[in-house]
Amino acid sequence: MTGLRLFVACLTIINVLEGVSSRLGAQERPPRRPPKAEKPAAQDEAFTINANLVVLDVAVFDQYNRFVGDLKKENFRVYDEQVQQEIEYFSRDEAPISLGFVLDTSGSMRPRRAKVTEAVKFLARSAKPGDEFFLVDFKNKAELAEEFTPRPTDIEDAVDNIVWGGGTALLDAIQLSAEYADKEGKNRRKAIIVISDGDDRDSYYDRRQMIKLLQEYQVQVYVIGFPDEDDNGGVFNRSARKRAVSLINEIANETGGRAFFPNSVNELQDIARIINADLRTQYSIGFSPSQEFSPSQDKRDAGFRRITVRVEDGKRKLVARTRSGYTPRKGD
Repeated sequence: MTGLRLFVACLTIINVLEGVSSRLGAQERPPRRPPKAEKPAAQDEAFTINANLVVLDVAVFDQYNRFVGDLKKENFRVYDEQVQQEIEYFSRDEAPISLGFVLDTSGSMRPRRAKVTEAVKFLARSAKPGDEFFLVDFKNKAELAEEFTPRPTDIEDAVDNIVWGGGTALLDAIQLSAEYADKEGKNRRKAIIVISDGDDRDSYYDRRQMIKLLQEYQVQVYVIGFPDEDDNGGVFNRSARKRAVSLINEIANETGGRAFFPNSVNELQDIARIINADLRTQYSIGFSPSQEFSPSQDKRDAGFRRITVRVEDGKRKLVARTRSGYTPRKGD
């Protein structure tokens, strides 16, 4: 009887992973949204996070853009649609991460292949206990090159075997990778790192659709952009570079991630160190939304809600960075 149960459980896991992988590999029609799976217990906090708690990962910087890691709960103020909330959960412990690498492997990125590969390997080798990783590469469609794994060597092998060349489906790759991280990541803290020139040509989703979907996921998006040096936007149209920079900044700002625009691929190693430090030095803040909804809507239909986090200690000018808001999930 025990053997039969084990076989059924293994078969179920394989079917789930195959379903997510197929969504990453097909863009002819919008991927079906999987039903919400029950989340595993958070592994990075002893505190039990209940279903109603909204948890934010918050990075704090001083006026010199240095990380600030010595703050207390009393230094923070959280506002949900401009209504101050009571902070019920606070932690500044280093937490394990479910992290995805999303690589633009189109023809235009091929000259940067060696440095991109090196940066991914560096980040994978920086793993801490409990971390897990996955790898997506995208050209005219996104492909899941390596499923979630706790072994950095799996990522290293997968990135070495990627074939470079083709079109660019940037928006689809970001959306599908964020969805995969949100649904399949075992850790509460989740992020993806996207390396691209920002020149989308082949996506099914447009910018507005992609941003709306990202707002539903609890995934930070870090983007390392290499937009083309192109200023031929004409009188009314913005240049390709300006469009790419605007898109990358919006993605990072909405999700509480960060955007980087290196002048050279030689900067990738330093940027990888910054991202790694950023992910390890964030505060976790939780609150149960207290604002009442109108009679015509309940929490499940409330839509996207804007969040503001303010921080001060009376001595320094501090800036908090987190996701722009949250979408209450059905069943919350």
